Amino acid sequence: MPLAIPEAMNEEHEKLHEELRKATKIPGAVGKAAKEVARVLHSHFERENELALPVISITRALAEGKLSPDFHAALDLADKFKLEYERMLQEHVEIVKALDQLDKVAKKAKKKSVVEFARKLKLHAKTEEDLTYPAVLMAGKLLQQQTATSA
Repeated sequence: MPLAIPEAMNEEHEKLHEELRKATKIPGAVGKAAKEVARVLHSHFERENELALPVISITRALAEGKLSPDFHAALDLADKFKLEYERMLQEHVEIVKALDQLDKVAKKAKKKSVVEFARKLKLHAKTEEDLTYPAVLMAGKLLQQQTATSA
């Protein structure tokens, strides 16, 4: 069975996607800017769901010193994520630029819900940069150490 994305993270991503889908359906500049956010965000979210978020699912067991049959799969994903890390951070720069444009046109159009969505997604990206991504990298280091000592 493949590693699962933690439920809270999966739900947060789903809610963000739903808000973005709604914004893309707004006519005019707001919808156009939302579609640009969706364009730069899509492959980024897919890579996060594939490489980063499943690793987070084993961090509690790792922190508590427990063993898990998922550790080898998590190490493989953490190693792949490490190779993508700088690219993921650069994509956040592009996503934030697109969100800044969305924020600008949404304010002009008085679309408060879209302005709030842009704020939430920027905060989400910052949380990933400050917490999620470092946790994946640290988990990878710990998993390497654990597999080296158990070999």
